[in-house]
Amino acid sequence: MASDAEREALVERLRVATGEGRLTLEELADRCEAAYLARTREQLAVLGRDLPAAGETGAGTDAAAVAGAGVGAGAATGKRTFVAMIGDVTIRSPAVHGLKNLDAYAVLGDLTLDLCGMTAPSSGELTVTARAVFGDVRLIVPEGVQVELACGSVLGDVRDLPRAHTAPHGRAPRIRVAGAAICGDITIAHPGDRRNTSWRRWLEEAIRR
Repeated sequence: MASDAEREALVERLRVATGEGRLTLEELADRCEAAYLARTREQLAVLGRDLPAAGETGAGTDAAAVAGAGVGAGAATGKRTFVAMIGDVTIRSPAVHGLKNLDAYAVLGDLTLDLCGMTAPSSGELTVTARAVFGDVRLIVPEGVQVELACGSVLGDVRDLPRAHTAPHGRAPRIRVAGAAICGDITIAHPGDRRNTSWRRWLEEAIRR
């Protein structure tokens, strides 16, 4: 049977490998989740078999070059990626015109993504994939938006704080949030103030149709 210490040692290797550019953030999240669920040493070994042994690093790799925060433009994939890595990042009104998919990753840091100021997709639906790995993802969603939450957690928490939407059934704009909280939290909340957002205007136009 795998011990807690062995799981933690593998997770540390995964974190180092991500800093060296060997793993993507999504791979880190997937493998960390699998590591904490692994019951045997063989299962742990599979997760780290393509990585250097503890204490080894690749020649010429600079972990600091990939550590930090950033925004990835996803024109080719139809999505954008927002990242907080080894630090905290707040992004308000992300410029994601025309996109229906966002990735929000927090690794050893906290990411706050305020969606209230963004332009609502023409379909009125947005999908956010959130991964919180030893950090927190906080999504600020507009009033009147229906939130569909499908997130798992391993030694973390998922909090859905928005008030119930009051739009006619089937007409409220919708934000779907999927992903995982691994030793971190994913929180969905409303802003402190009531704003006249493009999401609210989308809803008003839908009701008039």
